[in-house]
Amino acid sequence: MCDKAKSKTINKLKEQIKKIQRQRNGKEVSKLNSMILGSHNYYKIATNISLDFHEINFLVTRTLEIRLRKWTSNKPKFSKTYERFYGEYNGKIRTISGTTIFPIYGCKTKPPMCFSQDICNYTKQGREKIHKNLRGFKFLVDYLLRNLNENNTAEFNDNRISLIAGQQGKCYITGLDLEIGNMECHHKKRKCDGGTDDYKNLV
Repeated sequence: MCDKAKSKTINKLKEQIKKIQRQRNGKEVSKLNSMILGSHNYYKIATNISLDFHEINFLVTRTLEIRLRKWTSNKPKFSKTYERFYGEYNGKIRTISGTTIFPIYGCKTKPPMCFSQDICNYTKQGREKIHKNLRGFKFLVDYLLRNLNENNTAEFNDNRISLIAGQQGKCYITGLDLEIGNMECHHKKRKCDGGTDDYKNLV
């Protein structure tokens, strides 16, 4: 990561920690997790990215410890998303408002598969390819990150975002592209019938 990108990431995470300090609810903790996971997904094909995120982790964790120490528990409350992406990590557990915070250092370099040399930020054709690949999909994720429903559990909100990626931005039933204002996350087995907010029970 360049120094500017690193500073921007650190500042964004610190600002979200301040929001958690003021409001202390699962919605804001889930938003912090979404920001951490989003950063990891964005930078994971960068060389030696784990070194950058260890540095970010050191600086952000200091803020987290100082501001949220009173409300932090070491008892794990792992969501399916946590288990899927960070289950192998054995670092210190920090749980706030029933949601365990994703490990900031938990970003591994992943080789880009089927990478096209045409994809590039610096040419018109390259940018068009990037936008085509992200169209609908990233837009939906960004929308859900900004519009977490306080009436739902943190697990539901977390898994709802993961489903967008898992279903490639398409409807589970029709296979058509999902649209803002015309999409809804459903339980396969209703909660009144004993269903849960587990990833496998949502579409």
